[in-house]
Amino acid sequence: MNNPSQSSTLSISSIPQSSFSNASVYMSQSSLHDSIHTDPNSPEVLKQNVQIALDHVARIQSLARNCLHSIQNAYQAGNSPAHTTAELAALTQALRTLAEFLRQTGVGAYPMPPSPESQSASSIPPTEQQLIDTTAREVQVLYERLKRIQESNTVAVNLLGAADTVSRAR
Repeated sequence: MNNPSQSSTLSISSIPQSSFSNASVYMSQSSLHDSIHTDPNSPEVLKQNVQIALDHVARIQSLARNCLHSIQNAYQAGNSPAHTTAELAALTQALRTLAEFLRQTGVGAYPMPPSPESQSASSIPPTEQQLIDTTAREVQVLYERLKRIQESNTVAVNLLGAADTVSRAR
């Protein structure tokens, strides 16, 4: 990686996912080397940065699952609090690294698409027609509720008015 001609041929898959410090070293060396030859605003650099960010996100998801599992099983025999603490520290560091990467590259300003394995029926955004239908149903429910309240208020006013006229007649 010290040879500049080699760093331009390294692919994203050559970055070890288990070590974010190596990835950040690669990113800084790569961006120094690439800035000489390519425009930092080019689509290729953006695609590369997005891919690196997605790799970071996948690693963070894995770390978060491990932390959650350790926390959920904290009181079972054989679980070490030191191991859980180390996993939480690794997750915290990975989050900081990702946040810094997103800030430095500007990729953080773009929405991140969900990973294919995490997509489910609930994670797919609704279409415009679905949003219109949902909003129309919610407005109809609110209208009917307001109408019932108004009718109840009218009944109450009529009862109070009737009681008032009966008391005046006496």
